[in-house]
Amino acid sequence: MPIILGVVMPKVVVDLRESRFVIEALRKMEARVVEKMISPGDYVVGEGFAVERKTFRDFIQSIYKKRLFEQIERLHQAYPRCCLVIEGDIEYGLTSLYNPQIFWGALAKATADWNIPIIFTLNEEQTAQFVFSLAKKLQEEEGEAVAVRYKPKFYSRATRQRFAVQGLPKVGPKLADRLLKKFGSVRRVFTATRYELLRVEGFGRKRAEEISRFLDETYPTENEK
Repeated sequence: MPIILGVVMPKVVVDLRESRFVIEALRKMEARVVEKMISPGDYVVGEGFAVERKTFRDFIQSIYKKRLFEQIERLHQAYPRCCLVIEGDIEYGLTSLYNPQIFWGALAKATADWNIPIIFTLNEEQTAQFVFSLAKKLQEEEGEAVAVRYKPKFYSRATRQRFAVQGLPKVGPKLADRLLKKFGSVRRVFTATRYELLRVEGFGRKRAEEISRFLDETYPTENEK
């Protein structure tokens, strides 16, 4: 690893589609930036360590479009260590949400089901500083190599079914598998009554009620999102 005046200059592999501002900020900090297509993840900073960056708006949209947990699952499968960076003014962003609990619920699910650290930054400059610092620590103190681990975006039918069920509140990979084995299909899971859900191992009254309420809620208007 290159050393300039006794300081380790970390290598960061960056996805070609990432923010140019972040890329240039990393270069100004003397990081060795390598740009290439990455899937999954946005930055690779150590051996088996990737960073996924989302703006607050991107994060919320990925929840509504049911993409978030699929992306996290793929990231976790490709890299044994990873973290999620959420960029932007979170306090301001939450005031624009009809139901802020959707945001916190998604963070709780990512933490509980995948044990993924979540870092908050205000802007691209802070994101670059964090990515640089993380890469420097891993490569300087632990001497880690930086290599991209590509995972082709191919999913079996069973995997796609589990992803669909994991969109329900407080349902992780194991519970999704249990629900599908119990009811036999995604549609049947979604139409299960609270009484039927309570008969599934790991379900309590509160969880069953929350899922039923989620499935019955009307979709918010543009002004309510």
